Amino acid sequence: MKKLFTYLKIIMIIFPIAIFCMYIIMDEGDQFTDEHYIITALSAIPFGIVFLVQWLMSDADKQ
Repeated sequence: MKKLFTYLKIIMIIFPIAIFCMYIIMDEGDQFTDEHYIITALSAIPFGIVFLVQWLMSDADKQ
């Protein structure tokens, strides 16, 4: 179970970085709008959810 959460953390931290880089490439680096930052921040929510689920399941691993 520990390897699964490590794998999910790696995938979920790459996701917002990839979205941010995609916006830079699409807009040719000219400007950043609020939309760019909001989408990047919202795409980081699954990363927080992985930590929350891992914390909630930490008791299950001990038993």
